[in-house]
Amino acid sequence: MDNRIGLRQLRAFHAVMTTGNVTAAAQNLNLTQPAVSKQLTALEHSLGITLFHRKSGSATSATREGIAFFKASEATISGLEDLLMIARDIATNSQRRLRIAATPPIINSHHMMQAIKNFRRDYEDIQISFEARARIDIEDWVVRRQVDFAVALLPASTPGLSARKLVDTSAVVAMAPDHVLSGEDVLTPETVQGHQVILPSRQLLRCRIEEALKASGETLQVGMEASSSLTCCHMAASGLGVAICDPYSPSTFPQSILTVRAWQPEVPLSYGALMPKDVDLSRPAARFLDLLEASFSMSHSPDHREPRHD
Repeated sequence: MDNRIGLRQLRAFHAVMTTGNVTAAAQNLNLTQPAVSKQLTALEHSLGITLFHRKSGSATSATREGIAFFKASEATISGLEDLLMIARDIATNSQRRLRIAATPPIINSHHMMQAIKNFRRDYEDIQISFEARARIDIEDWVVRRQVDFAVALLPASTPGLSARKLVDTSAVVAMAPDHVLSGEDVLTPETVQGHQVILPSRQLLRCRIEEALKASGETLQVGMEASSSLTCCHMAASGLGVAICDPYSPSTFPQSILTVRAWQPEVPLSYGALMPKDVDLSRPAARFLDLLEASFSMSHSPDHREPRHD
């Protein structure tokens, strides 16, 4: 096994994984298909694992090891692609790109879109690159310096990170407008008893919901769960039940298919920016955070529709 891994090998691997096949990857890299296949084979020899299933000698689909390696190396490969732009920024003493990571509910929220609009008025020439990342992965992206900052549910659990709180809010209940419980102003464990309850799984939000239930001495019978709050909202909008979620996920749905109600016991949630402790934010990054905080503060409701205001 040759432990030397080349940049061309990684770029070929990343291109195949993101485009789905060798043909598209070759076109994307302006290379021939045999050249891309050669780089993939060299990478497999360097790693000592098989990254792709093959048919007639050509890579077809990623193996389990290939998918695992892609997930583990994605941040590193993306960082390598940024090196040329970083070098240009250093040479010109300027920043031409702003890299932001955020959890899907935040990155798709009205507040983020408004902050982008306002930021563009001051910084027309800066390229903004967004990474939608699960809460469980987002701190690693900040630690690896793959983004300038990340916006997510607080607190941070990784040493070496600092946080700037942007907004305090609380969990809500989302459901289809014609759900039998949509006439209630506030939903509780008692009122949802006998109905399908949908909760996010394997994430900090789920811990917050369970902590609030424990503190109030109440219990909740969970019928369905999903790793994404957006998926929970999709299920609720389809009439499958009521979803207890963050207040930003429902904002991506039209009010005609998803309505929001207050939830008790209250589940306090704080969202903020995560960044390395020893790194000062650039002026554009600091400005963007100021605009995002202002966008959060302009409306009390996370998606401009208060619970029970439809």
